[in-house]
Amino acid sequence: MSGTFRLAQISDTHIRADDNGAAAAQLRRALMQARDYRADVILLTGDLVNDERADEYTVLAAAIADPPAPLYLMPGNHDNRAGIRTAFPRHAYLPRNGPLSFVIEEFPIRIVAIDDIVPGQTHGFLRREGADWLDEVLSAAPTKPTIVALHHPPFLTHDLLFDKIGLLDAGLFNSVIARHRQVVRVICGHHHRYAVGQSAHAPVIVAPSTSWTYGLAMDQGQEIAPKTTEQPGWVLHAGSTTGDFASHFMGL
Repeated sequence: MSGTFRLAQISDTHIRADDNGAAAAQLRRALMQARDYRADVILLTGDLVNDERADEYTVLAAAIADPPAPLYLMPGNHDNRAGIRTAFPRHAYLPRNGPLSFVIEEFPIRIVAIDDIVPGQTHGFLRREGADWLDEVLSAAPTKPTIVALHHPPFLTHDLLFDKIGLLDAGLFNSVIARHRQVVRVICGHHHRYAVGQSAHAPVIVAPSTSWTYGLAMDQGQEIAPKTTEQPGWVLHAGSTTGDFASHFMGL
């Protein structure tokens, strides 16, 4: 492991089986860049595929078959929990039932991934049982620096669409984070653009999509979720057990 802890966050890959391999090629480019930057861990923060289809998960499995670092998967609103479990039986950290929430303990920085998806819906929702799980998990290691990952941003982005389809009970999530000062970062995706927000004391980093970027619609009359020519990419989070965290946008 490098002198700093490096987490490659790749999000909203939207793998398809009918795009001549374009989305998978972007994912592979991101993985090779993560290799070049000697990432210690790779975390895919949701919307792994585009339409919850089994053939899309097959394409994804091929694209990540030989990752340059330990790789972990989280669901987004375009994903199907059963489809992920079926396609990735060797990913033993994934619970066999219920939400796909998990904890990665074996690195200097602890990673807590919470599944906030609502099957059949675009928005995220934590619910009390999810908040209780998160609170219990964070309470188990109060002194170890921790990154919490979810798919939907837990703050207002001031975009007319994405604030309607974000984490609808963000206040509940943020109240849990506020009780755990060891949380050094909250990371998420969903918005298809790089953004920075706040959850209690912790900075929140929204990773862009590797496939396409959305512009903003902040005022009435602006186009909702316009695809832009802004560069897609991923985020490299670098830090140490003593702090000094930085999060870098990495263009593709």
